[in-house]
Order: sequence, then C-alpha cells, then structure tokens
Amino acid sequence: MNTPSRALIWAVYRTSPFWTYVGQHLGYDEVTVLTARRGDGDRWLTDDFYAAYRQFRATGATASALLTEAEITDVIARCRVLRWKPRAQATAMALAMAEAAEKVLVDVRPEVLIGFPIDSYVSDVLSRRARVHGVPHFEMTASPLPGMTMLIHRGRLITRRTPPTRDQIEAGVRDIADPSFTPAYVQGQAPFTRGRFLRTLGYFRLRALVFRIMGFLARDPLNQHYLDAQPDLGHKARWRDMRIVDMVQADWESLLAAFPKERRVLFGLQLFPEAAIDYWLDNLALLQHEDMLVEIARRLTGAGYQIVVKDHPLQFGFRQAELLERLKAFPNVVVVPYDVSGNALLARCGLSVTATGTLGLQAGLLGNISITGEAYYASDEDFVILREWDDLDRVVELIEQRGPFNLHDRQARIIETLLRGSFPADILSFRGFDAGNPNPAAAELGRELGRHIATVGPRGEYWHREHLPPGGGRGPGSPLNWAPLA
Repeated sequence: MNTPSRALIWAVYRTSPFWTYVGQHLGYDEVTVLTARRGDGDRWLTDDFYAAYRQFRATGATASALLTEAEITDVIARCRVLRWKPRAQATAMALAMAEAAEKVLVDVRPEVLIGFPIDSYVSDVLSRRARVHGVPHFEMTASPLPGMTMLIHRGRLITRRTPPTRDQIEAGVRDIADPSFTPAYVQGQAPFTRGRFLRTLGYFRLRALVFRIMGFLARDPLNQHYLDAQPDLGHKARWRDMRIVDMVQADWESLLAAFPKERRVLFGLQLFPEAAIDYWLDNLALLQHEDMLVEIARRLTGAGYQIVVKDHPLQFGFRQAELLERLKAFPNVVVVPYDVSGNALLARCGLSVTATGTLGLQAGLLGNISITGEAYYASDEDFVILREWDDLDRVVELIEQRGPFNLHDRQARIIETLLRGSFPADILSFRGFDAGNPNPAAAELGRELGRHIATVGPRGEYWHREHLPPGGGRGPGSPLNWAPLA
C-alpha cells in the first residue's frame, strides 16, 4: 500500500483560510494547516507550547534534546521579539516551541513544509525541527519577475535544473531591467508629514494595547503576533523620533551634483527589523544591521564617496531617528526626501548598498556596483557580497576590484537565475481572501505551487538535499549546520 502524500502548511496570523484553500489544490493526499492560535486552522501549537513553557521556566533549562545552547542563541538573535526579552524567558519560549513543533511533525509525518518566509522564532524553530526529520521547507514569496512567485529557503533561491529558453530570458530582461521597473508589492504612499508620523505612531500604540488585552482574554499572552506589536521592544519608534521628518534635505539634488555618479553610493534602507535580514544572512554579526551600515558609511566617506540615504517609504512612522543621526555625522551624507523614488536615485548613483533589498537587485541589473548580503539574487560574479563582519574592512577594496563587464550578459545571468526559481502564479491572491467567495487565482496558485514542488521537492530534483549540505553554516548555532535531509 502506498504511503499517502502529506503536506504541512504553516499559516501566519489571519491567513489560514487562504492556505486551506490553496492546500485543496496542491495535489497532496493530506494537507494540515498549522497555526499559533487556538481554534485556527486544522491544528495549532498553542497548548503544547504553554505546557512545555511552564516546565522550562520552572526548571531554568538552558538547552534540551531538541535545541542546544548555541542553537538557542541563534534562534533568539534572529527573532525581533525574543532578542528584547530576558534571556531566561526567551530561552524557555524557544525550547517550548521546539517541543510543540516536534509533536506536530511526529504526529503528521509530512513530506514537505510550506508557508510564507520565516519571520519569527516560531517558524524558525519549526523549520529547524522539520529539517532534522528530513522534511524540506518551502518558503513562498513574490518573485521580482512580474506575475510570478518563487520559493526560497532562508534566503536561498530554490531553483530548477532545467534552464529557461533564450526567449524567456530576453523577455525577462526587458521586463525587469527597465529603469522604471517597480516590484508588484511596492505600493503608493501618502505625504510624509509630522501629522502622518504622529497618526501612524499613535495608531500602532493603541493597537499594541488592544493586542495585549486580546492576548490576556485568549489566554495566549506570549503569542508572537501580540508580542510583536508591543512598544517596549527596543526597535520601536518613539514620539521623539518625529524629528526624522526634519532630517531629510530638500536641496538633495544640488548636493548630489558636487560628486560624479561613480562616487555616489545609494543606501537604500530596508524595513527594520526585517525578516529578510534576520533569516537570510547566516552570519549573526551582520544582523547588527544598523551598525553594519554605519561602518560601511565610515569607510566609504573616508575614501571620498558620497552617501545618499533613501529610507523605505513603509518605514515612515517606524524608523528611529538614531540611525540617520549616526549616518549624518559623517561628511558628504545626504538624506533624500521620502517621496523621491528609489528608481530615480539608482539612475543617479553608481553604487548601491543594501543587505537583502530589491534595490540591490535593481542596481545590479542597471549596471551599478551592488553591495549586498546573501540575498537570493546575489552572485559573486555580479555583486559584491558581504558574508562576514571582516568584509566591511575590505569594502573599498572590493569595490575597486570590480572590472569592466558586459551589461546585457550580466542581466541575462541574473534573469536566468530568477526564472529558474520562479513559476507563474499570483501570490498576492492572499490579500483580502474571502473563503466564501475565493479568488480563483488562489486555486491556480495552489496548482502551480504543487507542480513546482513536485519538480524541486523530494519526489523530483530534491533541491534541499543537493544545496543544503550539513555544516553549511558559519556559526555553531547556524540553521544550515543541522543534520542533513534524508
């Protein structure tokens, strides 16, 4: 008798109806939708988590059979909530989540784990335990290619072996290498004023209070979603950060004119904290993202470069002013207004710095020197990749080592990689999903996702086994150092 094919889907807050519908079209015999809220989805982690948490808190455990101390350190450092909690509490939460995840994996015995990208210790620990059980984790996200979706694993693009056709590559180059290209998930923004900053901050302070009450009433005070909203987390904006509105420079164009394009460096700031930074960069030192940017600025301004700072529009009302103050302490640093587009600045700057953001990809496609972390699109041939803190000391040298290249060949290489990892589907069909009147695009997404996993998953090419060998990480607690997949 054949073993039924089973998929486990991790559904973050308010997405379980969408994932249930997608799961019905994946092509698996059994699909279990897992959540972190009681009564949501087919199964939830909540009760097992709290039972284990009380035990670990009472005993003061610092490790378990499921997580070593080094692994706990790695888990805590990457989570935007746990790293602000007392070590004893954060340790107990990580250990308890490992116990809850382990129980689900043993009971369900899935062939694959599917969900949106890892964005907290909950999905991080679930993914780690899945790998120990030989279960590959497919993280679904939007592809930069219009109308397409892609799968990643901790920032690595999950690619097919079969290359795209030359016509497909050329079409991709035309679509995405256009200087006017903007990713589908970038939305228009309202004016960036003091009033808007105060309204945004005030709304999210009120939301935090509501979530605290909801957690209490639901007997779920440690729920990641509720904790993430609380203003006592160290990265949250404060009322005094409203001064960030006055830090932008209206005369930015004349300031840029004092430097040639090849000496201007665009700092395209990402959302912070950002799951793409926390879970895509293997080296824990580089997770100190703001310190990393300051150190790069120190070296580049000292070498005669101009820094052009462009904050992410969705960060308005959330950014602490300290980062911009630290950057502006260096000479030749310009902070441009929020309403200046990233595309306009890419055209004016010869270099770009970003950890994992899409601006780094766009910079590479436009022929700029693009300095990035270990993002899904980055390759040593076409990008300057920072993997260790010591790389910051060599950043000027790494830039000046870049020689001439053929732009079209670079674009074709990048697009070919993206095409190998993308498939046609509308991931944005999860927005406003109504189970009573489901978006047909979500059904098609499920079918295409199932077909794609059949190609790159354990019944096909098995990307995880081929590209994630044991010992791949650079730290003792790195998730890439876990046992090999079966």
